[in-house]
Parts: sequence; structure tokens; C-alpha cells
Amino acid sequence: MTNSIIVEQLNAAETSAKAQYTTKQADMSFNDFIYSYPRGAYTGMRTVHRGSIVELDAHMKRIVNSVSLMKFAGPGKDHESDQVAHAMESFRDRDAFEAKLVPLLRHALGAYYKAMPDVQEAKVSIMVTYDHEAHHPRFATHVTELHQPPTSRVKVQLENKARTMPSVKDSQWVRDRAILEKNKPADVNEIVLVDDQGHVYEGMASNFFAVRRRTPLPETSSDNNASSGSPPITDCVLQCASLEHVLLGTVMKIIMGICGRDKIDIEWVFPSIQDARAGKWEGCFLSSTSRLLLPIQTIYTNDGSDPIEFPPSDAVQQLQQKVAQEIIHRSYRILDN
Repeated sequence: MTNSIIVEQLNAAETSAKAQYTTKQADMSFNDFIYSYPRGAYTGMRTVHRGSIVELDAHMKRIVNSVSLMKFAGPGKDHESDQVAHAMESFRDRDAFEAKLVPLLRHALGAYYKAMPDVQEAKVSIMVTYDHEAHHPRFATHVTELHQPPTSRVKVQLENKARTMPSVKDSQWVRDRAILEKNKPADVNEIVLVDDQGHVYEGMASNFFAVRRRTPLPETSSDNNASSGSPPITDCVLQCASLEHVLLGTVMKIIMGICGRDKIDIEWVFPSIQDARAGKWEGCFLSSTSRLLLPIQTIYTNDGSDPIEFPPSDAVQQLQQKVAQEIIHRSYRILDN
């Protein structure tokens, strides 16, 4: 069954005015799309109201930054040749990349909705790399249906692992995390990465936030605030690993904007699993392109100890609603209808 559209600009080094696209329908997952190209930079986007892309500028900057930091050295070489650097120039310049990306997205989304007219929203992935066998850049997009996130709170599993260069959206990470995805229990929504000290980094494909009250509960309370009522989000502080340790996700960026606007403090420190177990968190949540903001009900640990459970949190729910409203205002229209 065909469930996706793949569009590639065959002459990727050329401007959009000279672009030649190939379009094919395929039953291909996001992972298989990534695996079909040499190692490179990627990003995953989502539509809103079918024809607009949320936080397009952030996605463009992510690709440009990643391609700029990556070096596409050929087999057996430790540096990038001048020929490759010249071919990749337009992918390392934000304005030049926008001039290529928007027409590609317009072509791909138009083809996808024509083939899948009943789909409400799309997940759009972009891949940029250099193919040393073909001797030219590769620039392609994968479009498939964006399934709605769960309406209930979710479960996550802790694993000891972290990215080596979180600021770079490197397709190698998709390969590195494959074994974690394969072994993920069916009832678990995401694998959350931690270190030996119980510091929480991020999810495999999401950011992670803990929420604590400004004024902690008395130490005698250990039931995660269940008996004390849930404070409004403005009476809480978010905790998240600093950006030197995790990737700045596009929905994370939206959350940061909301917090700045509504005077909600963010502490750029590692959330601590020990604090969660001690009942110091009001709650916690994931954020990502496909999930938006997704509250967590249960954390399964990786040390054999009991799961950590969280009651529903009004504060987290309030922030979830704010994010859902904000994405409409942070979108770039690609299609007219």
C-alpha cells in the first residue's frame, strides 16, 4: 500500500529555477527514507491546516547549521574537498537554501495531497547530503500522514545513552537509535535518554521537560502533589537540560517563546530522576514535531526500580493548550489551499 511521496531534486546543486524533480509514491517509512541516502543532515516538519509548515525558519536554520558543521569527506579521506564544498554552498546559506526548499515543499505537498486527498495533516522530512558515488549533492523530501498524538498521557522508558553532537541533526542518529526503537515496549511512547547520575537529557526524537512548583511541598509529602491540588503553570518552573547537551527542537522553541511571553521560568539544568522519585516534580512532558506537547503519566526506569507515576497536572495541561494554539501563528504557508 502506498503511504508516502518522495520528491528529490535531481540537479540538487542548481537553483530552484532550474530544478528537475523526480516524484515517486512508495510504501516507505521515515527510517527507510533516511537509510536510503548517505549520512547527512535531516529535519522532520509538520503541516498545520494542511498547507502550512510549522516553524519553517527554525527547520531551515537547523539544516543549514548541520550541513555547515558536517564535513562530507570522501571514502578514506579526513577532509572535505573544494569540489564538494562548492557543491554544498547553497545548503550552507540560509537564503539560498530557502529558495530551494520552498519550491520543493510546494511540489511535494501538492503531489501528496493529490494522491492522498483524505489526509488531514502531513509529516514532512528533509534530507540533505553529498553522494560521493554519484559525485553530487542529494536533496529530497519524504511526505507521509501525520497521525494525531495520543489524547491520554503516555509512558516513557529510560535508557543510558546520549547523542555525541546534539546540535547537529545528523542522520547517523537515526541509525544509532534503531536498536532502541526496535526494543521499545508496545505501551511506551518514547525512550528517554539519561546518564549514570540520573540526569535526564532528551527523548530519542523529542525534548524532555520536568515541571516543579516555585514553592516546594513540605518534605512530608511524597505523593507527587496528588493531595495538594495542581498549581497554574505560572506558579511552576520548567526544567530542561541545557542546549549544549540536547537538540533545540522546533516545538521546544515554541515553548520557550510562550514561557518568555507569559513569564514562566525555565531552569537550564538536568532534570533529576532522583527528584522525580522524591515527589519534587509537579509533572513532566515530551515535546516534538509530531507530539507537540505530550504529558507523561509513567516513567519506567532502567535500574529495576519501581516505575514513577504522575497524577494529572493542570499546569502541564495549560501549557499543552498554549502550544496547540501557538503553532497556528508560527507557520509558513506553502500551499494556497
